[in-house]
Amino acid sequence: MFATTCVLVIIAISSFACHGFVPHQEAIRIRHLKEMPTLMAVKQNTLLDFLSPLKNDPSSFGKKSRESDLLIEKAKDILYNKSGFYSAYDPEVFSDEFVFRGPYIGPLNKRDYLQTMESFGIYKAIPDINPNAWGFSIDPENPNRVWFMVRNTGTFDGEPIAPKSINYKPNGAQLKGCPETFSMLFDKDLKLKYLSVGYVADRFEGNTNGKGAAVGIFNAVGLPFPKVGPLQRFAQWFGTEVFCVGPMSYSVKDVPEWWTDKNVGSGGYL
Repeated sequence: MFATTCVLVIIAISSFACHGFVPHQEAIRIRHLKEMPTLMAVKQNTLLDFLSPLKNDPSSFGKKSRESDLLIEKAKDILYNKSGFYSAYDPEVFSDEFVFRGPYIGPLNKRDYLQTMESFGIYKAIPDINPNAWGFSIDPENPNRVWFMVRNTGTFDGEPIAPKSINYKPNGAQLKGCPETFSMLFDKDLKLKYLSVGYVADRFEGNTNGKGAAVGIFNAVGLPFPKVGPLQRFAQWFGTEVFCVGPMSYSVKDVPEWWTDKNVGSGGYL
């Protein structure tokens, strides 16, 4: 009797599933079918909105691509051949409104940047220095800015670092830098307006103690550089505004007006 009752209950449930749920699912399917034209229209309009600039000027997509390629090639050329850090500098590629900024150094205007690069003489001290740059890309929010990564390598077997001030002699030390983020911003005349360097992506790689740019190189070759703090900020102030010989930590005056951040040196970074 009990078994018979169970069988009847199972049959009833199965019948309900077949005749109760299916019509409900069919209603959902029909509703979706009715909504499909509307959904397709929305997708089509979105695609048309995206393509509308290309409809009026079909060459605009290719033009933007060519402009991006040109900007990236220009960034590579400056980095390897005209920066003053990896090679001698070419003053003609820098805008009069140029600003340099890194985690520890800057802002530097054009005059002070070129003087500082000449004073350090990094490419002379490490003749085989190589940024090994990769990942060049255009900023999606600023088509005039190129971002990329570097991982510096080289051997300190050339001239002394900063021979007219620090005069740190070569010792054959190997440089194996950590990955760093760089960027270059160009003005309407394709002059370099802003250069940012030395922002470390992985401080656990290389032999620079997690530091980037020139400070990373100092760590790799054994040149003492004070940790960020009151002593380091005092040293930067004294070397820049009192001693005033050799490399500068920041520009004391004539920083272009477009640069509005008031921090100098390592201030505001750590």
